[in-house]
Amino acid sequence: MRIVIVGGGIIGAALADRLARGAGAAEVTLVERDRPGAGTSGASFAWLNANDPDDPAYHCLRVAALGAWRRLAGEFGDPAWFRIAGNTAWATADPAKELLADRVARLAALGYPAALITPDRLRELEPSLRPPAAGAVIAHYPGEGHVHGPDAVRALADRARSAGARLIGGTAATRLNLRGGRVTGVRLGTDDDLDADLTVCAAGRHSPALLATAGLGLPLVDAEAPGSPAPGLTAFTGPGPALLNGVVHSPGVDLRPVPGGGLALEAADLDDATDLATPAAALDRGAAELLDRARALIPALTAPVETVHRCVRPLPADGFPLVGPQFPGLYTAVTHSGITLGPHLADLIAADLRGGEPALAPYRPDRAAGAAAW
Repeated sequence: MRIVIVGGGIIGAALADRLARGAGAAEVTLVERDRPGAGTSGASFAWLNANDPDDPAYHCLRVAALGAWRRLAGEFGDPAWFRIAGNTAWATADPAKELLADRVARLAALGYPAALITPDRLRELEPSLRPPAAGAVIAHYPGEGHVHGPDAVRALADRARSAGARLIGGTAATRLNLRGGRVTGVRLGTDDDLDADLTVCAAGRHSPALLATAGLGLPLVDAEAPGSPAPGLTAFTGPGPALLNGVVHSPGVDLRPVPGGGLALEAADLDDATDLATPAAALDRGAAELLDRARALIPALTAPVETVHRCVRPLPADGFPLVGPQFPGLYTAVTHSGITLGPHLADLIAADLRGGEPALAPYRPDRAAGAAAW
């Protein structure tokens, strides 16, 4: 079976790796407009978690995804780009304190590792942190972790290629090709056509433009609208001494380790102030603010910001994955939380292609009318 996957982020790379290996391996071609991991997956804060108790079924999907990451990392021999080292979070003001305590209680009731901890325990977990103000509510989630997106995507793409997958980088898929009422592949920016028995759209926030060439839509939040929540801001410091063990969510800044001793930084309010029209100078000012907040929290942090990213996330309108057949010859796989879900979705999609996967039934791209015929 000839499969063309459009999009070399975590979803596309994990799926190419999964489909190119083992019994029944397909003839896989991965198309990426830049290089694997250069887009959203490379700019993402990349926190691995199932930290939302609101929808129990989706929570279970994410819990299973954490297990898939553990298995995958084991196949790569404990790589530096993957760590399950916990997540700590705290709140210092009302109602945030009550909301955090309630979240911990609800997650614990679902059997998820979550607990409130003391300031002394926080110091044991993260000794480099300046302690929060007295009276803070502090939560710890020991089963959560982080991935360094560029390295993880590159590892998956390289393993797929070593298994026989073809990688076409530096050119976008500009349209879906149609013949006889089905998608038969894609046209590239080079004006070359790639024929396929199945085309997978895993192009993240670029997916609506590609699907529109076949008259199809996808319910994603418009990343180009002024003030859209899809774009965010992340900054990465240069290397230095290891200052954090796991992910940290503080009231002013979120942080996680980067291989080599750097830190990834983000903050909700600076995310909210970023859209596609935000000029580069404003992004740099936001990154400087992130670094100031991080240094206030970690006095030993001296490394400067090394890279600044406008991270444009694909945000499904209802918050849930969009995964499944969308037209004969076409399969779509687009989601927020792609870093958490990527390897598990690859496993589920492989099963779906073999004959249906019940776990994906709630997440079909056309939820109202049901999935289109193959």
